[in-house]
Amino acid sequence: MMKTPRPLRSTIFCHLAELLSVEDPTWEMIAMVFLVEMLGCTDLNEELDRALEIFPMYLQSQCLGMPSLVLRGILRLIEMPDTARKTLVLLPYVMEQLQGADSDASAVALPVLSNMLRLLEGRMPSLTALALADKLQPLDSDTVRELSIRLFQNAMGLVVGAEKKKMKKEVWDSLLPLLFHLHDQD
Repeated sequence: MMKTPRPLRSTIFCHLAELLSVEDPTWEMIAMVFLVEMLGCTDLNEELDRALEIFPMYLQSQCLGMPSLVLRGILRLIEMPDTARKTLVLLPYVMEQLQGADSDASAVALPVLSNMLRLLEGRMPSLTALALADKLQPLDSDTVRELSIRLFQNAMGLVVGAEKKKMKKEVWDSLLPLLFHLHDQD
């Protein structure tokens, strides 16, 4: 895709975004795969805002694998310095993925959240880390539990001030069950 001329890439990206802005179950997975793949093109900064507009709808999609795919796209955007901060508008939608039944989406959401926490400024990392603590405890696969433990570790490093004491209690309440059930057999 990188060898394709920029104007053509831009046109393709815009058409994919337009196709995805109207829910059409026959093409949405294919279109999203291409769109996420195109997120790696660093010269599409202006067009990326369109992806950020449609991602919330597809994070809530019931289509199997769609939330995981969108989260992988968000992870790609977070890794690009020019677009990383723009992804913060998706934070509430990414946090919702921890409550869903899709453990693949939860497994991808955790590294996304970990990276998003680092982008937050002021008191926001502390407040977001506290909100995450409640959502992490019920996660049920070993991989997701390990990722949750790492996210707790990162979150504790970001919490400051009065929230630190409250966060320690939340972490203990959530972390102990995660550790006890880390290698449970179903």
